[in-house]
Amino acid sequence: MSKFRLSRRQFLSGLAATPLLAVSGLSAYARLVEPYNYLISQTDIFIKDLPGRFEDFRITQLTDIHLSKILGVEEVQRMVGLAQQTKPDLFVLTGDYATTYRRYIEPCAEALAALSAPEGVWAVLGNHDHYTDPELTTRALERHHIEVLSNENTALRRASDSLQLSGIDDWSWAGADWSRAFRGIKNDAPTILLSHQPGVLEFAETQNVSLILSGHTHGGQIKVPWLGTPARLATKDLRFAQGHFRQGKVQLYVSSGTGVIGLPVRFGVRPEIAVLRLKRAT
Repeated sequence: MSKFRLSRRQFLSGLAATPLLAVSGLSAYARLVEPYNYLISQTDIFIKDLPGRFEDFRITQLTDIHLSKILGVEEVQRMVGLAQQTKPDLFVLTGDYATTYRRYIEPCAEALAALSAPEGVWAVLGNHDHYTDPELTTRALERHHIEVLSNENTALRRASDSLQLSGIDDWSWAGADWSRAFRGIKNDAPTILLSHQPGVLEFAETQNVSLILSGHTHGGQIKVPWLGTPARLATKDLRFAQGHFRQGKVQLYVSSGTGVIGLPVRFGVRPEIAVLRLKRAT
C-alpha cells in the first residue's frame, strides 16, 4: 500500500494558504450568508403604569431595510413574510426604506404593504429617506396604508385604556419638531416614541417618554470577536449600537435592522426582526 507523503515545501505551501482560505471563507459568509440569516429577537419591556389591557402587548419592529441594488425587493418580501409570522399587535417601522435612488421607494413601500396587525402599521423617516426623497417616501408608505408619524402622535385604544405613540422626524436633518410631536401628550401616562436615531435618548425632550424604538446603527454591521465593532472608531452614533438600554426612567431599544449600507456585508451582527412584549412594571 502506497503512503501519501507531503514534502516540506508542500506542507509549508499549504500552511501559507490556510489564512487565505480562512479569509475567503469568512468573506463569503459575511457577504452571502449572514445578511440573510434573520434573528427574530424577543425582549420583554417593563413599563411603569402600563394600562392593564396593554399587558403582553406585542410590537414587531423593522428598521433600516435599505432596498437597493445590493438588497433586492425579493429579499424584502421574504423579510416581511418572516415578520408577519410573529403576529404582533402593532408593527412599527423606524426609517431608511431605500438607499440613494428614488426608484427604490415605491417597490419597498409595496413590499411593506403586506404587513398587517390589529393596531396597524406605523412609521417614521430616517436620514436616508431624506437623502432620497422624504415627501415621496411618505406618500408611498401612506398609499400602502402605513401611517407616517412625522412629528405627530396618536393614541392606541383598548376599551377605556390607551397607550400614547409618537413619532419624530430625523433630527440629523433638522426635521425634528418636539413641540408638535408631543402636542397633547400626557406626561404622566406611558408614551412610546419612534425615532430613527437612538441618540435622542440623551435629549432633554425625551425624558418623559417610557420607551424609544430606534434603528440607524445596523448594530455596527460588523462585530469582530474580542475587538468589537470597528465602526465605533469612526462615529459616535454607535454608543447605543444594539439592544436594550436605560437612562433614568427612559428605556431605549435599538434594532440592528435588516439591510446593509456601505459594505454589502454583515459579520457578527445578524439582521434583526425585533419583537417587544410590553409588561407592567411592579
